[in-house]
Formats: sequence, structure tokens, C-alpha cells
Amino acid sequence: MSLVTSVSKLMFLGGSNKIICRNKDTFFKLLQNEKQPLITVSNHRSNIDDPLMWCILKFREFWRMKDRHRYTLAAHNICFTKQFHTTMFSLGRCVPCVRGEGVYQKGMDFCVDMLNDNKWVHIFPEGKVCVRTEEPLRFKWGVGRLVMDAKTDPVILPIWCKDMEKVWPIHPPYYPKFGNTVEVIVGEPFSLSELKKTIQSKSLTTEQMRKIVTDEVQKRMYQLGENVGDIPKGSAQRLIQRYPPIEY
Repeated sequence: MSLVTSVSKLMFLGGSNKIICRNKDTFFKLLQNEKQPLITVSNHRSNIDDPLMWCILKFREFWRMKDRHRYTLAAHNICFTKQFHTTMFSLGRCVPCVRGEGVYQKGMDFCVDMLNDNKWVHIFPEGKVCVRTEEPLRFKWGVGRLVMDAKTDPVILPIWCKDMEKVWPIHPPYYPKFGNTVEVIVGEPFSLSELKKTIQSKSLTTEQMRKIVTDEVQKRMYQLGENVGDIPKGSAQRLIQRYPPIEY
């Protein structure tokens, strides 16, 4: 993980590109709290958002918190196809995720276990790279399972990345580009403990509860995207209307 982060920082070395982080203190304070599980969620603008987005951490901050660094889901058919790749991504705390196997698969089980050990899990709930010109995607329900199944209610922190695709294109040829500015905007942390208590007291299925929780995370994430001007106002509400919420 340390090697990957060091190489990633070369993308911003000497002003070749610039990375700006807003509200970083909020993120770092949560990172320092090792007594509570942390889930960070972010939009997905390029194939290497992770690890590029963590270049917001200075070297001394990274090394100080290296034992707290994130676990993240990664596509098994891309990142775990060869032994070398498997070793590299595993050392980078990437967890294989098999598309189509649903929320109850080994990688998700592992992430729940990590949260139960008060670790940090990062997830891209859109499930794929989504370019700015597209309508926001409905979130995959995996984030709902992480929140529902964690024994201790995790803190959830939305993070919005702007212009990542300008330093690493989403279409081949894949090579770094320079002279661009990337923004990483840290939102406000929240807990869904009260929502969990409410829906658990109702006659709802596990799937329904998972959808309710996912919808709430999705709403807050896209509201952050609206607030920073990266997606049109009303996107979060339109997406909810397109997929009617569960009544409870």
C-alpha cells in the first residue's frame, strides 16, 4: 500500500498536477479515531480514483496512520486475474468483488468483519466509472449491507472527486496527463443508527431495509455532488423518484 501511494504522489509532484482537498480536517479526525468503524463512499470518475484520491494525505500523515488505512472492493476479473496482480492488490488492501454474486459474497463478508474490528472500508457505490455527462447511477446495495450488518454503527463519510478523469483518462490509451487540477471534497459525516432502529422495528424484509439505507447514503452523496456543482441540482431527488422508495 505504501509503495502504491508513493507512486501515486508522483502524479502531483513538482506541480505536474495539483490536488486540492476541501474539509480535510474532518476526514483526518475520523481516520484517527480507531475506536469506531468508518465507511467512506465516493463517486467514481476514473479507474485509479483509488489510490489517487488518498494523495490528499501527506507522507507523514500516511505513515502515521498506515495501520488504519482503508480496505476497498475491487473487481475480481480485472485486479485478481494473475498471481502477481492478486498479490499486489491484496497487499494494497483490495478485496475481490465478483459482479453478479450479490451482497452476500466472501468479499462483502470480509468487509463487514473489518468494520466489526473498527477498520476503515472505502466503497464506490456506483459500481463502475461514471463520467460527468451521464445521469447519476443508482447505488448498488452493498453499502446498505455494510451499514446494516456492522455490529457497531459506522460513521459514514461522503467524498466527492472532481476532474480525476483529466489526470487519468477513462478510455485508452491509458497514460497520465499533466497540467490539471483535481479536487477532493470531503462532506459531512453522518450515522444511520436512528434510521436502523426505526426500520428494524417495522415489518420489513432484510432486502427492504437494505434498500432504505442505500437510498439514504445515495441521497447524501449526490447532494454533495450537487453542492459542489459537479452534477445538476435535483439529481438526488430525481433518482429517488425514478426508483420509488420503500414506505415504512
